[in-house]
Amino acid sequence: MNTVTDFPKKDDGLIDLNSVSRQLLEAMLNAVMDEQASELCAAAGISRNGYRDRSLTTCIGEINLRIPKLREGTYFPEDIVTRWSRTDTALASVIQEMWVNGVSNRKIDVVATELGIEKLSRSRISRLCKALDEEVEILKTCDLSGKTWPYLWLDATYVKCREAGAARSTAIVLAIAVDEFARRQIVGIDCIDTESYVSWRDFLLGLRRRGMTGVKLVTSDDHAGLVRAIHEVMIGAAWQRCIAHFERNVTERVRKKGVGAAAVKALKTAFAEHDPSLVKAGYKRACELLRNHDEAGADLLEDARSDVLTYLDFPQEHRHWIRTNNLCERMNAEFKRRTKAVQIFPSNESLIRLVGAICCEQNDSWATEKNFIDAHSMQDLTIEKDSQPATPEEVDCVIRLVEEIFEKTLRAA
Repeated sequence: MNTVTDFPKKDDGLIDLNSVSRQLLEAMLNAVMDEQASELCAAAGISRNGYRDRSLTTCIGEINLRIPKLREGTYFPEDIVTRWSRTDTALASVIQEMWVNGVSNRKIDVVATELGIEKLSRSRISRLCKALDEEVEILKTCDLSGKTWPYLWLDATYVKCREAGAARSTAIVLAIAVDEFARRQIVGIDCIDTESYVSWRDFLLGLRRRGMTGVKLVTSDDHAGLVRAIHEVMIGAAWQRCIAHFERNVTERVRKKGVGAAAVKALKTAFAEHDPSLVKAGYKRACELLRNHDEAGADLLEDARSDVLTYLDFPQEHRHWIRTNNLCERMNAEFKRRTKAVQIFPSNESLIRLVGAICCEQNDSWATEKNFIDAHSMQDLTIEKDSQPATPEEVDCVIRLVEEIFEKTLRAA
């Protein structure tokens, strides 16, 4: 067994964790293949005949697979190769399309190096892309019936994509849902030209056609076309305006020095409370404080009150997750990180292949994780009927705290 001194180190003497991860992954996969080949030989009454080496590019770098050879028949770990090279295959397919569309070899080499892909062959890419496209298509068209989906998060991010010879911003629309058993899943992904009402309506109608039912709450930003589509398609579902986006809207609307930041700090203080009556009291006081400095900003808070505080009508243990669109934001950040090297995609197909592969990878990760929400709490998605209202002393305490935070932030500006 390796000791700490055996692990590869960087120039500064620290352990190279990336190299260690590659070694561990390589050892694990080779051990799994050895076991599978041994079981196959035992069942068929045949013997082994050495190994053949094959390199595999993964998200942590290139590893060497020692694939067992048999004296009779063949053994190939298709499941291992497909599972561990999924996203890298998507990146490879993007590079192939860049080549087909006339991008210079020099630029392709630069992109391939940044993405950590080497030894690209057209036959290898074509073979692997076929399996990848099938996975992405399953994600986009899978049947959602047979269970309910109480919570739904929607968002979009923009990536440059070439269309008719010109580079244009293309919206990647994303839908994440939680089922009645508290399991997260990316249920929809698509590319659209513009984030309009018609595009969002068609996307949501697609979810309905695939069997999505039982939606109690949809969380998103306040994009007018998206909100209209939610109300028309997800009939009976409440809408939660993402409080993270809302806080940014307040900062953008209130231009006076320090006032916007003070209002956001006051709102954060109110949102930090667990009791709905305390949150509402703190929110109301933040509106009053802001009105003394900015009428338009205070009107924004007043108009958005009901939409921003929708999450209070649901169980307390769910509120941390349903009041923001952070699930989608994290995926958007991952899209940006993985597409950064390409900069401009040659087609919508190559773009959806890459982001779809990332989504498949994330769904696999969520499927093996523990529920992030207690499954038992999904049975009744209403606020506790026997919850005790806050006392006047508690309300006064929150109001004073909001006032102190607001004034302190304003003075610091």
